[in-house]
Amino acid sequence: MKNRKDLFSKMAYACGDIYGGGAFIIVGLLLLVYLTNVENFSGTLAGVIVFTGKAWDAITDPFMGQLSDRTRSRFGRRRIWFLLGSLPVFFSWVMLWYGFGISGTTAKFIYYTLSFIFFSTSFTIVMVPYNAILSDMVPDYNRRSAFTGMRLGFSAAAAILCAIFPALITGAYSDPKQGYLIMGITFGVVFAISWLVVFWGTWENRTKPSPSVSLKEWLFVFKNRSFRIYVTVFIFCQMAIDTVMTLAVYFLTVSLKKPALFVPIMGSILVTQLVSIAVFSQVALNKGKTLPAYISAGVWIAASMAIVFLTPATPDLVVIAICSLIGIGGAGCNLFSWSALPDIADVDELITGRRREGLYSGVSTFLRKLSGGVVVGVLGIFLDVIGYSEEAVRSGNIFTTTDWGIRMLFCAIPVAFLVFALLFLRKYKLGRQEFTTMSLVLTRYRNGGSDIPLEEDELSVCRQLTGLKGDRFFGNS
Repeated sequence: MKNRKDLFSKMAYACGDIYGGGAFIIVGLLLLVYLTNVENFSGTLAGVIVFTGKAWDAITDPFMGQLSDRTRSRFGRRRIWFLLGSLPVFFSWVMLWYGFGISGTTAKFIYYTLSFIFFSTSFTIVMVPYNAILSDMVPDYNRRSAFTGMRLGFSAAAAILCAIFPALITGAYSDPKQGYLIMGITFGVVFAISWLVVFWGTWENRTKPSPSVSLKEWLFVFKNRSFRIYVTVFIFCQMAIDTVMTLAVYFLTVSLKKPALFVPIMGSILVTQLVSIAVFSQVALNKGKTLPAYISAGVWIAASMAIVFLTPATPDLVVIAICSLIGIGGAGCNLFSWSALPDIADVDELITGRRREGLYSGVSTFLRKLSGGVVVGVLGIFLDVIGYSEEAVRSGNIFTTTDWGIRMLFCAIPVAFLVFALLFLRKYKLGRQEFTTMSLVLTRYRNGGSDIPLEEDELSVCRQLTGLKGDRFFGNS
C-alpha cells in the first residue's frame, strides 16, 4: 500500500511536466514556423516576438520565486499557485495560436508579442513554484532523483505526443489558422487539467515563509558557487535542446528535403529519450547525478558530427537512427538539470540560514527562458542572413549557403553549447557524499542555531559547495 501511494505521489507530481515539457516542445517546433509561414512574419520579427516575451521574464520569474517563498495559504506556499494558474495556462495557450482576425503587420506584431508575454507569465505562475516544491516535499538525495526521474518520464512522454499530434491536428485542416486554433484549444485543456492533478497530488512540509528580499539579494544567488556552476551547465544544455527543436523542421525541409520524416524523427528522438531517462535514473541513483550528463552529452556530440553529413540520398532509416541519438543526449542533460536544482536550495541555507527554493527556481526559470528566447531570436535572424524564405523552399531554388547555413546551425551550435556545458560540469562537486555531509550540518543548525562547531572535513565541504572562504555560515559570514 505504501509503495502504491508513493507511486501515485510521484505520478501526480510528474504531471506538471506534461505542460513544462509538452508546451516547450510545441513552442520550439511550431511557433517560429507558425509565425513565419502562417502569419507571414519575417524571421527577424518572429524572433523579436519570442525574445520580447523572454525579456519580460526578467521581472516575472524572480518576482514569482520570491512570491511563492512568501505565500501563506491553507494549501501551502507552492500548491496554491497550481490551482490559480490553471486558467491562465489555458487561455494564454489558445491566444498564442490564434490571431482573432487581426490584420496588418504592426497590429499582429503587437498582438502576438502580448500573447507570448501572457504565455510566459502563465508559465511562470505554475512552473516556478513547481520547480521549487520538490525540495519542500522530499529531503532525501536519492528520493529526489526518483521523483525527478518520474517527472522526466512524464515530460518525455508528453513531448512525444506534443511532437506528433499538434502537427497532425494542424495538418488536418485546409485552413491552417483553423487547425492551429483547434490545436490550441485541445492542448490548452490538457495542460490546465494537468495542473489540477498536481495540486491535488502534492504536499509541502511545514516551512516558515521567507521574508521579502531585495534586488541585491536576488543577485546574491550568484555568490553561491554550486548555483553558478549548476545554472551554467543547465543553460548550455537547454540552449542545445532549443536549437535542435527550433531548427528540426528547417533542417529536414531545406537540407534533407525530407519534410515527411519530421514526425518519425521527432518520435524516435523522444522515444529514445523516454527509454534513456529510465536507464539514466538508475545510473544517477547508483553513480551520482553528473554521470548521465557526461554520457549523454558525448553521445549527442557524436551524433551531431554525423548528422551534418546526411544528404537527401541518405536512406530514411539511417537518418532516423542517427537523429534518434539526440534523445539520449537530451535525457541525461535534463535529468541532471532538474534533479540537481533541489539540492542547490540546501547550499543556500548553508550560506543564508534561510529556505529560498522559490527564489532559486525563479532565477533558474528566468535564465532558462531568457536563453531560449535569445536562441530563437538569434536563429530567426540567422535564417534571414543565410537567405531562407518560404518562397524559395516552395520553388526549390535553395542556395547552397542556405543549405549549409542550416546544417551548421543545426549541428555545430549544439556541439559548442555541449562542450561548454561539460567544461563547467567538471567543476560541479555536489555529489552524494558532499550532500550527506551538508545534510548533517544543516540538521545540527536547524536543531541548535547557527553557532555550531564544524569538523575539518565538514568545513572543507561547506567551503567547496558555497564558495565562502571563512568558517562562518548560516548568514553569519
